[in-house]
Amino acid sequence: MLQTEFVYRGSIVELKNIVKNYKNLIFFCGKKTLDRFANIVNTEIVNKNVLFYNDFSINPKEDEVQKALEQININKYEAIVALGGGSVIDFAKAFRFYQNKEIPLIALPTTAGTGSEATQFAVIYKNEVKTSLDDPKILPEYAIVDSQFVENAPRYLKACTGMDAYCQAIESFWAKRATSESKKYALEAIEICRDNIVDAVNTNSPRANEMMAKASHLSGKAINISRTTAAHALSYTITSKYGIPHGHAVALNIAGLFNKNIKDLSDKQQLLKALNISSENIFKYIESVMRKIGLEYDFFKMGILDFEEIINSVNIDRLNNNPIKLTKKDLLEIIQRR
Repeated sequence: MLQTEFVYRGSIVELKNIVKNYKNLIFFCGKKTLDRFANIVNTEIVNKNVLFYNDFSINPKEDEVQKALEQININKYEAIVALGGGSVIDFAKAFRFYQNKEIPLIALPTTAGTGSEATQFAVIYKNEVKTSLDDPKILPEYAIVDSQFVENAPRYLKACTGMDAYCQAIESFWAKRATSESKKYALEAIEICRDNIVDAVNTNSPRANEMMAKASHLSGKAINISRTTAAHALSYTITSKYGIPHGHAVALNIAGLFNKNIKDLSDKQQLLKALNISSENIFKYIESVMRKIGLEYDFFKMGILDFEEIINSVNIDRLNNNPIKLTKKDLLEIIQRR
């Protein structure tokens, strides 16, 4: 079962407590994270054999995982630490998934968006096709959520990851697989994002950053139960073909999808209350948030014109989790915000 610690500038101390009984550790991290934290780790976590590994892409590939498995003798290590954004944590999950040794995974997210530290799935590319591993055994044993990591992140990255958390929570609430537990996590995440996303992106408020880190984790816990829906399903080709970061790509679709789903949603008033909007103000609200945090919301201005390809390559599994059945015409209207 996942054990979560919310700390403020205390992640290394918390990590020391968790790994005190382990002598040999693998650290998966991005290059920038390695440059920033390697000395801190080596100084604070002493008398350990630590292997730092970062030979993988922003969007991890299956052959990169296989390469890591060939290069690392897993039998020499007792725990895995994933220090980074969603892609780093996904890589660590995939590494553990593909090897046979039962080894604990400790996740320290450095972005406030994906909630990957709280989910039992990981995105991995197989032959340039985005796929998702889904297995309880890749859920981390520990998550340390420390908002200090997001304070100095670039504004655009914070905007993208913040909208990812926001959209995940909204989609989780209306998903077919939603439960009372997942809806509780989703509503709390929605209310936190509503009140803090703009300040976190624009003013770098420590309090807002702390709250967005919490919202990200809650949205991860929510989708771990419910999974996501059509906004995510439509996002993947936008990311792979046009290079639009995942959170931005999802946000482009959420207003149009919201407009479709809200009409027949049995508990729509609960969702609208959490967002503090009326059903008539969906487009205005979403676009206002995106404008305030510097995210373009017009497909045409971004050069995204091949709507047919986006629709034809939709992820059916996530589309099937949408609360209403969507036709090809519906998907086109979602993208065109009609």
